[in-house]
Amino acid sequence: MTDPFLDSLATALAGQAATALGAAGKAALTKVRELVQRRSERDPETKAALEAAEQSADQPQITALAERLDQVCAEDTEFAEQLRAEGAEVHNAISATKGSVVNVNHGQVKNLVQTREFNGNITFN
Repeated sequence: MTDPFLDSLATALAGQAATALGAAGKAALTKVRELVQRRSERDPETKAALEAAEQSADQPQITALAERLDQVCAEDTEFAEQLRAEGAEVHNAISATKGSVVNVNHGQVKNLVQTREFNGNITFN
């Protein structure tokens, strides 16, 4: 089983998430695609997995791309960091459309609550 983050990026790279992405998500996807394509120039396995996913966009090809990205990230921490930074917007947009709650916080907060459904009161002291 691959990382859900990489699954969502593979899905987006295969063209299966275009409707889920707003302008920022599409811009982020372009950066992710460019990053993976640059990596593919020196990595025939990644290139083959990316091309297969883009051509057919079937679940086996998407899974194969996610698994390949997982392997590459395990081998190359710098690539993994770049992929996570560039792909965060894509992952959040796709996760939000699957019925998940996505909470993104930048900076320091004193109190932060994330909930899908809330019945009752919250008191912060």
